Amino acid sequence: MSKTSKTRPGGSNRQRLARGRVVFRDWRRTRPFWAGLFTLIAALLLLYPPYASLKFGDLEVSLRTTAGITALVIGMVLIACGISFWLRPELRLPAGIVTLVLSVVAVVTVNLGSLLIGTTMGLIGAALAIAWSPNRRSGKRDSAGSADGSGESSGAAPARDGVSKPSPVPRERAGAERDEATSPAGAVRIDGGEA
Repeated sequence: MSKTSKTRPGGSNRQRLARGRVVFRDWRRTRPFWAGLFTLIAALLLLYPPYASLKFGDLEVSLRTTAGITALVIGMVLIACGISFWLRPELRLPAGIVTLVLSVVAVVTVNLGSLLIGTTMGLIGAALAIAWSPNRRSGKRDSAGSADGSGESSGAAPARDGVSKPSPVPRERAGAERDEATSPAGAVRIDGGEA
């Protein structure tokens, strides 16, 4: 007797959705995604008030001032910066600096930075972009945690292209204990002290 596998209705859709989530997550992790999102929100918040008009019955409220053209220019440049964070992550530093400068300039030129909310979002996006660094992982993760299989960290930076570099963090305490254990009794150190 052969067993037939039963598939649930919509199972393939769930698999496609799960696969899509994994692909999106991998894409998102290779670029400053949140910096781009905050920058795009800032651009929209800076663009909206100068061109919006609210109607309350017969009363129309609008903020159409000379800030309209500066809001358009700053908003479009912020949109370009936000998209560049996603599509060209190697340009994150110059685009982050432009985002930072324009977000601060928007306080003066675009209706108090669209009530400071747009400026705040722009500053957060710029900070996230400038602080982001690419994740440098090797092709495969080592499941044991180190090359010798012990699972302990040896204090070395992760190997890239087979070359292991020492950690920049000094290990003073561990090094002092190791020196005391390996040096012969009564040996004189170079600095004049005894080991």
